[in-house]
Amino acid sequence: MTANPSLRPAVDVCVVTWNTAELTAEALRRLLDTDQGCTLRLLVRDNASSDGTPELLKQRVPEADVDAGAENLGFAGGVNTLLARSKAAWLLLLNSDAWPEPGAIRTMVEAAALHPRAAAVVPRLERPDGTLEHSTYPFPSLRVAATMAFMRERLPQARASALTLEGSWMHDVPRAVDWAVGAAWLIRREALDAVGPLDESFFMYVEDVEWCWRASRKGWQIWFEPAAVIRHVGNASGEKRFGNTRTRVYLANTYRFYRREHGTAAAIAYRAVNLIGSGRRYIAARIKGDKETAGYWRGYLRANLPTTREQRPRR
Repeated sequence: MTANPSLRPAVDVCVVTWNTAELTAEALRRLLDTDQGCTLRLLVRDNASSDGTPELLKQRVPEADVDAGAENLGFAGGVNTLLARSKAAWLLLLNSDAWPEPGAIRTMVEAAALHPRAAAVVPRLERPDGTLEHSTYPFPSLRVAATMAFMRERLPQARASALTLEGSWMHDVPRAVDWAVGAAWLIRREALDAVGPLDESFFMYVEDVEWCWRASRKGWQIWFEPAAVIRHVGNASGEKRFGNTRTRVYLANTYRFYRREHGTAAAIAYRAVNLIGSGRRYIAARIKGDKETAGYWRGYLRANLPTTREQRPRR
């Protein structure tokens, strides 16, 4: 816990926006109009929106310090401009379509104080209707891919939960996790200085996996705290930017990350196992006559196929 509960920790809240004017203004007002138990400074980077986002924020959220950029730097690049402007000991990276429940930020700060090797504390993400968003995952690996492809249905519940697999890990107890969706991270300044900024070679998607991987390699951990709840609409800017190609972009970035960290041969094997797993699920759904599930896995199977150019999307 913080040494003196009467003190309000200073937290810089860092938000990147792109063409989500109304949703961003509403989310930031929800943030600022609740007591978070902290002294907040709100830093916003707008990535050259064409929908009047900076102007609307100036009207509706005058507390925000908005950098209206002339270029879309992507999520990682936008975040890095905010990290460079931030001075506080604690930084909350918050998506433009997310807002914390009252006191959530203070809860995250207190969890970080209890776990000094936590580079970041991540909350329980819920949709606006209260539905759980699965937001923590194991690092990509052949072991996990093989488990999902061949053993998922037979895996004991305790083992599946330990691996933070969707449907088994219910985000209901505090624990260290491999990586978490970058919708809401409370980052410790000391860890940021040690780990460095986000990798801008990932325009959008997988920059969160990569940063958590880098943190783990330097001896830090990512701590999940379910008592802190943040509402997250999800994929607001991503849907506008990538539409139905989002899964392909995400997987292409994942394979690029995996190849860089584990080598070409391991990356080929990793993709092959994922293709087999997707194919098995597609065939099983077809046999059952479940057209919706079959359609999902057909799309995922296609997204796993290699493309001639797997690189970051053009801006």
